[in-house]
Amino acid sequence: MPIAYKHPKNKGQLLPTLDEIVATEKPHGIPKEAAWIWGPDDEIGRLNLLTPEHIRSVLAAEGKHGLVSSLNWDITMPKQPGFGRLAFDRQMVTHPELLVNDDVIRMNTQSGSQLDGFRHFAHQSSGLFYNNLGQDVIAGGPGPGSGSSHCCGIQAASQHGIVGRGVLLDYARWAAEVGAQTYDAFAYRPIRLEEMLEVAAWENITFKKGDILLVRTGWMQQYNACLAANDEDKLAIAAGEHPLSIGLDAGDEKLRAWLHDQYFSVVGGDQPAFEAWPPRSTPTLHEYLLACWGVLVGEMLDLEDLSAQCNKTGTYSFVFTSAPLNIPGGVASLANALCVL
Repeated sequence: MPIAYKHPKNKGQLLPTLDEIVATEKPHGIPKEAAWIWGPDDEIGRLNLLTPEHIRSVLAAEGKHGLVSSLNWDITMPKQPGFGRLAFDRQMVTHPELLVNDDVIRMNTQSGSQLDGFRHFAHQSSGLFYNNLGQDVIAGGPGPGSGSSHCCGIQAASQHGIVGRGVLLDYARWAAEVGAQTYDAFAYRPIRLEEMLEVAAWENITFKKGDILLVRTGWMQQYNACLAANDEDKLAIAAGEHPLSIGLDAGDEKLRAWLHDQYFSVVGGDQPAFEAWPPRSTPTLHEYLLACWGVLVGEMLDLEDLSAQCNKTGTYSFVFTSAPLNIPGGVASLANALCVL
């Protein structure tokens, strides 16, 4: 049955489940899981769920403690970004005539706390990015919607803004306190749906359409510990050319259907790829979330303070805000995220 939740743009229309999306006949070459339901000109995907009415309801219900938690890791971290990305570099320059200083920085927008945009990761077998864009458009050719190569750039998310109900699934704390589990966060460890739902039940959390889902795996906690211990070997595994990490299980079909049918507007975690890396099945969650469903993906979000605040207050839902960088045609952005409990 369809989810009993009205489509924000097509009033009265119900949002389809993944099973219904897959069963819908599509033109040749379109991924069967493609849920491009917001119209041919759409550039923001499930941020469409964050309507003024939705935001007003979130602001009325959340943030009662008045506590603010930043999800932005030290911009110089990790010391060596994963996947061979450019490390952060900063220079201070002084005006030649006045006692005035400026910063000049050079970095990859995906080197640390980040939001993956829709131009980042294509559905690999079809070669298509979100909403039927090909690499020819991404790389500079004309395209639908905006009529330029800026189509589906991160500027669209920036101009919309991200304000919604955030929910933290503190997998790391649950594993330690309830499951009595110890594990290496710098190793492939897939988190399945059953565990996610157990964490939600332990926190007494229920989900709502449009939620921003955050999953704390303990990867950043372990990275910080290795950094303090100067364990260079471990750090190289965590964020090297081919990083290994805990994350969600891309091969879990029930998890994939749940991620789709919950209609999260954004998902994110504290590790390099949100999903367990390297993935051992295809398509990857990046292909589903970004290319097929239009869900922004947060990575290496600093969830340590948020975890402590949630544990202290017993509150695992909050106001989530993010102002992505307004980069025309941008692939991704620094997260620039805050939570208010």
